[in-house]
Amino acid sequence: MSDSQSDADYFQEVVTEIELEARRRAATGEYPRELLRSLDEEFRRWIPDASLENGIEDTIRGIEAASYVDAAVPLESRSPVGSFTKWVVRRLTYFYHRHMAQQITALGIHITRPLRLIDASLKDINRRLSLVEDQLDVSAAARSELIASVSHLSASEGIEEILVKHFRGVSGRVLLGDLFEPSALNFLQNQGVDIYGVTPSGEAATAVDIQQAELIEHLDHLDNNALAGFILCGITDRGSLNEQLRALRLLLLRSRAGARAAIVVSKPEVLSSQLGPVAADLLQGRPLHSETWCYLLSRENASDITVSESSDSAFCLITATLP
Repeated sequence: MSDSQSDADYFQEVVTEIELEARRRAATGEYPRELLRSLDEEFRRWIPDASLENGIEDTIRGIEAASYVDAAVPLESRSPVGSFTKWVVRRLTYFYHRHMAQQITALGIHITRPLRLIDASLKDINRRLSLVEDQLDVSAAARSELIASVSHLSASEGIEEILVKHFRGVSGRVLLGDLFEPSALNFLQNQGVDIYGVTPSGEAATAVDIQQAELIEHLDHLDNNALAGFILCGITDRGSLNEQLRALRLLLLRSRAGARAAIVVSKPEVLSSQLGPVAADLLQGRPLHSETWCYLLSRENASDITVSESSDSAFCLITATLP
């Protein structure tokens, strides 16, 4: 038995003992019933809410039990005259009490019905989420740690000149993210490009104009039309398909009309041969082909879509102008 189960059993035993002692003292007249009712209300305020662990089923049952009103008023009394008087009053007012009890019970039913529907909907949502989690990578955190340890290829030497030509004359901020190496950013800054980087790596974030943050999280906080251009990289090799598509969608939303776009992606076949079987297995299916990126940009009515290769043919650079 776990510690939580032992604590729950012990707590239930204490509650049972308190209730039995309260009934005994109420029967002997030691405690007035008004005092016991006030103590019970105060006690219920501080006991752990079972609905936190068992859902709202226990709460619904409590509402149903509380909404039931017994029209048969108790007749017990210490004197025969008192019992007879109560019997007469109950006989004369039973119809009225039963009518009120029926309405209160009906109200309880109407209250608990939507609660049960909500409870059923939540259980169905939890069931579907469990199915989705089972279908997705349940080891996402462990996989991310493994991927982070995989060395990456250097792309800056083969694409810097192409990037400078593509972004020359752009007026406004250009985002480079997920930053793969600071040297490309420094080179573009020296060529007059107003560029800044975003990276989750703490080491690269020590450079000037580099923010340490997840790219998607950073884009969530940007205003629309805030960017005059962007260079998407890093996440194109290591991010999941959903992360890559979401990053592209957010970049398109945050870019103004006529913005320049560039996407740096490793060639899947080169990535496998140069990084070895471990990286190929961990990154399988992550680097999209250049044809896929061209298709995604063309769907957004981008113009001047061009595919270039780095000097060592390990990377593809897709450049385009947004509508």
